[in-house]
Amino acid sequence: MAEPRTVALSVSDGQFYLVDAGTQAALLYSAGRNGLVGVLGDGAACVCTGTLEGLVRLTAQASQEPPLAHVGDWDEVVEIAFHSPSGRFSINGVANGPPLPNLAVAGPGYYRVRVHARGRDAGHGAETVTDVNEIVEEFLIICWPGDGQPEAVHQTRDQVGIGLRAAQPDPSIMPPIRNTAADPSGRRR
Repeated sequence: MAEPRTVALSVSDGQFYLVDAGTQAALLYSAGRNGLVGVLGDGAACVCTGTLEGLVRLTAQASQEPPLAHVGDWDEVVEIAFHSPSGRFSINGVANGPPLPNLAVAGPGYYRVRVHARGRDAGHGAETVTDVNEIVEEFLIICWPGDGQPEAVHQTRDQVGIGLRAAQPDPSIMPPIRNTAADPSGRRR
């Protein structure tokens, strides 16, 4: 696994994007059904923040292999399929820190992207964070070569996510997602 890179990322309108250099997808606001990350088409996905404007802490890491599942103290953890048409994608936005890596370590094709979030509720309360020392919201994005399998929801427990999921269209018309945070009976843990 490559070394992770951590930056203070500037967000606007409560979002930032994963963007491939070859995408034709419009960069729109979308929390997906999971309330954290919405796939916008080939080469684009929107990550929803609690902080409306300003800074969040972001760590990005590319890997050749799937990482161990770790939900720990993360409030939200969602894994999506991301198609990279060009083989070059990263996080958009102005970063205060080292350059963020190209997350497409195996060139063009499908990747799995696991997005971890914590502090979105505190970020939502603050709305605007302009000082690096006052950042309350944190994200970890890990990416590895994968497939086009449905998204997997590993952890959902912040109020921002609950609100975004409640605002989604009728789930009976949406494709299925795997929920790894439920026990075999289907009840939430």
